[in-house]
Amino acid sequence: MWLGLMVLVVLLGLCTIFASVATVAQAWQEHLQARWPELTARVDECGLNRTSTGRREKFYIRCSLSYAVGAEQHATKIYSRNVPSPEIWQYPPNQIAPFEKWVNDHPRGTLIVVRYDPANHTKIVLVANMPGGGPRAPNNVKLLEFLAGSFLVLLAIARITWPRSIWQSRHSSMPLDQ
Repeated sequence: MWLGLMVLVVLLGLCTIFASVATVAQAWQEHLQARWPELTARVDECGLNRTSTGRREKFYIRCSLSYAVGAEQHATKIYSRNVPSPEIWQYPPNQIAPFEKWVNDHPRGTLIVVRYDPANHTKIVLVANMPGGGPRAPNNVKLLEFLAGSFLVLLAIARITWPRSIWQSRHSSMPLDQ
């Protein structure tokens, strides 16, 4: 049992390290994007697209935008995360409603404020968040807090349940002057 607990502690420690690296990278990327110049883009087309993964039907927002940076004209697409179909049981219920509202509020010709990458004018991020979009670092921080807390709790449990035979063999081989 103790060996299984140690394996779990090690795996949770590795997950915590990975989550911390991913969180820092995502937060840094979002920090840089927040400093990009703003401009107004025009919605050319916006709708809910269906995707299927096995039996689970999902939807996501897909919008085509056009905009100008100086004299250069650009067109790009933006996407949201997936949301389950209303026919699939979900909690909270009707998660698709904000997606439908956002699409209805952004018909062809609607203006949207975006930020563009000064080094690559075709790369943009929305200033106003679409459902299932926006900054991801805050959710990453929540996951990191959960993983780190779980790791510390399991580490404490592992230390408390440390077999005495291992503890005694480690300390009996130490010289007396230490």
